[in-house]
Amino acid sequence: MLLNKVKLILFFIHTINQSICVNLNNITCRDIQDLKMQYPYMMHVTLKDHPNYIFSYNGLKYCPVHFSHVIDCERVPCEGIEITDGTLECVINSCFNHKRYTLGYAIILNAIESLGFTYMYQFCEFAIEMNKIGANISYYLDQFSEILHSIIVPIFNKEWISPEPYECILNVYKEYRHKYKNYEFNKVDEKYMSDLLICKNLMKDKVHFLTDLPKKSMNNISKKKLIKIQSDNNEIIERLLPSSISTFKDITGYKNETLCLGSTLHNSGKIREIRIFLTCGHGWSCRYCDVLNKQCPVCHQPITGTQDIHIETPASIVENGLVILQPRCVLDGREARCISCHSQIKDVNPPNKYVMRPCGHGWYCSKCIDSANCTKCRSEFKDKLCVKI
Repeated sequence: MLLNKVKLILFFIHTINQSICVNLNNITCRDIQDLKMQYPYMMHVTLKDHPNYIFSYNGLKYCPVHFSHVIDCERVPCEGIEITDGTLECVINSCFNHKRYTLGYAIILNAIESLGFTYMYQFCEFAIEMNKIGANISYYLDQFSEILHSIIVPIFNKEWISPEPYECILNVYKEYRHKYKNYEFNKVDEKYMSDLLICKNLMKDKVHFLTDLPKKSMNNISKKKLIKIQSDNNEIIERLLPSSISTFKDITGYKNETLCLGSTLHNSGKIREIRIFLTCGHGWSCRYCDVLNKQCPVCHQPITGTQDIHIETPASIVENGLVILQPRCVLDGREARCISCHSQIKDVNPPNKYVMRPCGHGWYCSKCIDSANCTKCRSEFKDKLCVKI
């Protein structure tokens, strides 16, 4: 069953790469250009007036900013930028012209969020109405699962959009998989419909920001019309999804997280080559700073060299029910996982984060770092470095 495959592969593990961090408190023109290139088909959607995504506060209009829970601001002013009834591309170009980069970045992610939530919301409504008439949805559930796979892994997980709605849907079908063989919901089940309604309520305030998935009532219509609406929704969202997108994650929410300790001149918050001091393991410095024969600014030990680090980590999406958003950047130490055994490093004794030398890949936990070869690049283990960030 495809839904089971999604549950095992999609919702539990995906890999993120955080060697390059985007400073969310200082979004740049380049950051938005990268986002536009990743979601080219989204640029053609039309935005509607929406109380969640365009709201008033103290007499001014704002858009929500929910890149993570550790950024400086939770909303960004949108005065002077016309959003309603404009295509996403036109709105973002206006943000470019006015150098409102944080606003542009927020609007793109809000559009992505609303698109995904609207699709899931309408599927819940479709499933409820189909159950009212005792119709089997196993075939349509397979289609939904496959499309959801294309939304969650490369898009929602990558952009850290709230996991609660799709985890709710996952939990509903996990609960009923033994009661209904092959998910053949061919009889009215009030409890099942009530559970789907709970999932709908998690998304109700964030749907229909876009005109592309039209709001169509599914109440008391024929089975044929229900299936036609669901089929249309599938076609629309498949057309808007990227044909390919990296599952790597390059975003952090900490304003000062990528400051170079070697010089105050290189503190833009974006360091593309991160180097850790040897032999102490503190860091970090950028490639521009000459730190050899100097003291570590943290522990004051002599710096004998530097080690480039290239961090990748698996991140759990669902664990013991609904969970809060996962960390924005693995370099911040929260919920870091071993690249080899996938254990949370904080749960391993001792809870140290290592990179393998000379390749610089990690994180490794204290139990896996002495492996003969690197899990990522298969290069031979020569030495290890305990990183202290």
